[in-house]
Amino acid sequence: MTSKKPGLNKYLLLHFIILLWGFTPVLGKLISFQALDLVWWRLLLAGVSLYLYLRWKGVSLKIDTKNLFFLLGWGFIVGIHWFCFYHAIKVSNVSMAMAGFSTITLFASILQPILLRRKFFWGDIFYGIVIIAALIVILQFESLYYKGVIYGALAALTGAMFGVYNGKLITKHEAGKITFYEFFGAFITITIIQAIQGELLSIPIPKGIDLAALLVLSLACTTLAFTLSVEILKDIDPLTVIITNNLELVYGVVFSLWLFGSSELMSNGFYVGASILLLAVFSYPLFKRRFYKD
Repeated sequence: MTSKKPGLNKYLLLHFIILLWGFTPVLGKLISFQALDLVWWRLLLAGVSLYLYLRWKGVSLKIDTKNLFFLLGWGFIVGIHWFCFYHAIKVSNVSMAMAGFSTITLFASILQPILLRRKFFWGDIFYGIVIIAALIVILQFESLYYKGVIYGALAALTGAMFGVYNGKLITKHEAGKITFYEFFGAFITITIIQAIQGELLSIPIPKGIDLAALLVLSLACTTLAFTLSVEILKDIDPLTVIITNNLELVYGVVFSLWLFGSSELMSNGFYVGASILLLAVFSYPLFKRRFYKD
């Protein structure tokens, strides 16, 4: 929690970060690679750039063996998370993937008491019912894209897992160290999956639009956005960041409609369900602050 009120420039910086994250699903659709190949390149480029940044900042990456394997293990979850997120886009579209991914607030609220041993909040059950009802409405009208919602929800579940537990890890390790070793673990995971499938030697080399989009995705939307998001927590409280981060769903859908047009247009039923989802994710942090006492 901050001691003084942040200036306008800090809030503008926060919205810039969310805008960068909002581009990630759009870039995922724009890149022609399949999900595994896309994630492999994203992790490689982001990992190298993050390493160079941390070395430039003088951040030590020394870690004992026990914590190394622990962080690499969480990296496995990160790798599965990114695969599910981009696979959701590849098997449906950005709108449906983001609808499924919006359940991350629900999963985080359920996992936080379990992983961090905090008191259970009764409101989580209520909001869980609302979010599930919204997804049912969407699937009633967009049943052809059900895989996008399923993989999007799996991405939300895995994202909530490491997102919540990082709240515990941050008390023991520097943020850059956590992210670097989780990226490394995720890269190992995706590489092993590629090897098992016999596709490691056939990973395509990015060129043209694919290369440009991967560089933006890896450097701007991953490394830059991560470092800025850590820095901004010095000035803006986490709850404000969480509430604003829900705009990623809005930005992702708007950007996809702008760039891809009719392929992202959905039925009226989808937008009814999406509106319910948005109302739930925006009101949840405020509701919990009002009624939950830790």
